[in-house]
Amino acid sequence: MTLIEKIVSKKGEIAKRKILEAAVDLFASRGYAGASIRDIEQRAGVNRGLITHHFGTKDDLWKASIDYAFQPYFDELQSTIETLDGLNPSARQRVIIEGFIRASAARPFMNQLMIQENYEPSWRSDWIVERFLRPAAQLNQKLGNDDPWLAAFESNPHIRYILLGACAMPFSLSLEAHALFGVDVYERDFIDLHIETVLRMMHFLFYEPQLSPTIHV
Repeated sequence: MTLIEKIVSKKGEIAKRKILEAAVDLFASRGYAGASIRDIEQRAGVNRGLITHHFGTKDDLWKASIDYAFQPYFDELQSTIETLDGLNPSARQRVIIEGFIRASAARPFMNQLMIQENYEPSWRSDWIVERFLRPAAQLNQKLGNDDPWLAAFESNPHIRYILLGACAMPFSLSLEAHALFGVDVYERDFIDLHIETVLRMMHFLFYEPQLSPTIHV
């Protein structure tokens, strides 16, 4: 590859990253229908036609954007689960929950994208489920049946959405949290305290059954 070709290739990769970042932002805030190709081009600061050149159709761009948004956390989860052998259930719980909360703080658009795609039935919500959520459940199954909270998370919709909301919702409602409590949910101290609060709640639910309501898995 010549120097000119390397420069052109690098510029192309930079443009693709700008497009993906803009697309994730707009798809998360406006939804698929509310984010036009032209809006994304303008947000990314790229020439008209570049999205079609790099990604093809709007559907293809949406898929690439979802991969860009979710794949880093999925890869991290996969690596994390492979390191959990030998830990007791409580320790495994801490590692997984802390990882998810920190990922939710760093990438709040993951939850926002899922919410956008649940306003009405579409192939897109099914695509996310099959591409990331079911494979994530299969990864969790590698831990076996020793973790009562994880078994409940994968089999009980009430527990699943209680835990997802507890972990991720502050970062999707950061403006509300600031207006009501005057807190910045992205500050390190808030994130650290949020991790400990969620873990205490889960300990009460799953490891102190004499104190908490019966959970039907």
